[in-house]
Amino acid sequence: MGDYQRDIKRVDTALREARVVVVMNKSHVETPDHMVTTMRAVHEAGLVAEITFRIEEGILREGMQELVKQRAESPADNPFVLGVGSVINPHELEGAIEMGFDMIVAPANVMGGCGEGKDFIRIAHEANCFAAPAIFSPTELNYFLERDDGLEPDAIKIFPAFGYGPTGFSGLLAPFARERHEGKIIMPTGAVDCETGPGYVEAISKRGFTPVLGMSAPLKLVADRKKPGELDTILESLQSFEAKFQEAQAS
Repeated sequence: MGDYQRDIKRVDTALREARVVVVMNKSHVETPDHMVTTMRAVHEAGLVAEITFRIEEGILREGMQELVKQRAESPADNPFVLGVGSVINPHELEGAIEMGFDMIVAPANVMGGCGEGKDFIRIAHEANCFAAPAIFSPTELNYFLERDDGLEPDAIKIFPAFGYGPTGFSGLLAPFARERHEGKIIMPTGAVDCETGPGYVEAISKRGFTPVLGMSAPLKLVADRKKPGELDTILESLQSFEAKFQEAQAS
């Protein structure tokens, strides 16, 4: 990574400004070049990119060799945040850190049977990585919110979000609404799109948390047309998403 220094606060700021994390899987990326082109386009559209470990690790490693160079050249007031998700075990966590990702997202507590969720936070923070583990139950949410050891996640993903829907989200978060949690990032992921997104934003915001939506919807045309890595399709898809999402939020 050269002289580049990871900074959790820089990622936090980028997420709060973007409010959308674009999740990429095999339907969006098939080669390292696809990865570089797509993540760059997502960043330039003002969103935060999250490639996932559902894609072959070799592709991630090769793509990151170019992306870390581009990140080093990005301006301080518009940092190129490199996120990775679907991290499910210590090996993938260590690999994500080694490759140079800024933000690490998981569908669970990432340690599986190899340790507690707090270990994920500790390992990520030791490397100055933004940590966003996922929860589903109130018990899991309580585990990550109410800590006195300093091992709180930087954001809490709730996955799969469709298991609750916007109304259920409001009920899940209600008992935990406290002044000390004001502004904590909550990241619903799983069937979140232009139609459901505004409902999640409202449900999370009214409980005092900050919504950041995780979704593949901004790249829907890429998947539908089976054109991973094609820049024109990527740009059209991102522009179409922005227009539809703005319309949905206004309605």
